Amino acid sequence: GIMAAIDHINALKDIVKNYPEFANLPKIYGGGSYGGYLSLLIAKIAPWYVDGVVDNSGGAFPNLASILGREFGISDYTFNDPNTFIQTYVKTFWTRDINSPFYFGDENYMIRALLNKDHLLLQNEKNKNIIYTSYHSLKDEFKTADSKKCLYDFYKNLGFDSTLHLIESEDQIDGKLIKSLEHGLRMTDKALFRQELPIVLEKLKNRKSFMRENSISYPCKEKVFTFKDKEDKFVLELRG
Repeated sequence: GIMAAIDHINALKDIVKNYPEFANLPKIYGGGSYGGYLSLLIAKIAPWYVDGVVDNSGGAFPNLASILGREFGISDYTFNDPNTFIQTYVKTFWTRDINSPFYFGDENYMIRALLNKDHLLLQNEKNKNIIYTSYHSLKDEFKTADSKKCLYDFYKNLGFDSTLHLIESEDQIDGKLIKSLEHGLRMTDKALFRQELPIVLEKLKNRKSFMRENSISYPCKEKVFTFKDKEDKFVLELRG
């Protein structure tokens, strides 16, 4: 998710460079599953470019199956019909071979984790005014509900305007916004934004969302990941 999150900020900077009249508009990120996780990760690596996050079923931790799945024997997706069983994997250079230049060490996991107390404190120092709204199923088959609840407890304790809609039982299924208790709630992004975007925009209506350059550094064991604006780009610098 790190490269994708950086790409989003570079896209934002390019838009504002070409259309400066957009610079002070609210900057809200959202999506479902990986899109939700990515939105939350953007708030971690570039909090000064985030006013709000609207998320459905994003995890608080990176999905290792999408990083090291082949080594663990865990596929990203399985085609299974009466005559065919096919497991598919993301093509990745990452490995747990410590001698490889693509070794996925603990620090690589830590920087992608959202539920990290020390990192959340650093993020909070940069921007205390991010609005967080999430939906998540207690029955999510990826077993991510407990860590998501912990993440939102941290957001609350740090003073963020944060709301977690935890879907616990079938009587919360309305057939329009929430259609099941499985991962993603069978909720479309369109329905998610129609429900939550007006609420976030109302909270932001008197706030100016200025574009301003900044940087943030996250220690991860022996390495330090620094995300910063550099000229007209948003970059990651790694030390250690």
